[in-house]
Amino acid sequence: MPHVIHYEDDIFITDDLVRVIADASRLEPDSEVIGDTVLSAARLADATLRRVKDLVLQNDHLVERPEYIRLLSRTARSLADALSELLKPQSSLAPTVSSSSDELLRMAAAHRASASELRDILRESTGENTSLEDLVSGDELSELLKIQ
Repeated sequence: MPHVIHYEDDIFITDDLVRVIADASRLEPDSEVIGDTVLSAARLADATLRRVKDLVLQNDHLVERPEYIRLLSRTARSLADALSELLKPQSSLAPTVSSSSDELLRMAAAHRASASELRDILRESTGENTSLEDLVSGDELSELLKIQ
């Protein structure tokens, strides 16, 4: 029996994980309380994002492939930005993540390159300068999908 991959769900969960990391990079959590957890989340997000990207890029026949690529590009860019913020000396998590700074720098660079690569693939596949921004906000989408 073939295994069904739920790409959209996987991307959604990965994006939420990246948002947690981004929130931790902007807030001032206690390094000794949550620092190791954020570091583990960064490693998990890195591995998961790479895996989902590989699966999407391997399957040229996905109906929603351009949308998945757009979402993956946005998530990769967000992860790279969040990792860069975590590494700044003024970050409250800097004491915990400093021992893994080389690893996190490599992750951030890899995801920046990945976001760029995905944008290029998206432009190629659609033949236009596709925006990476949502065309319809979440609120608008909810309103449009309301069943009266």
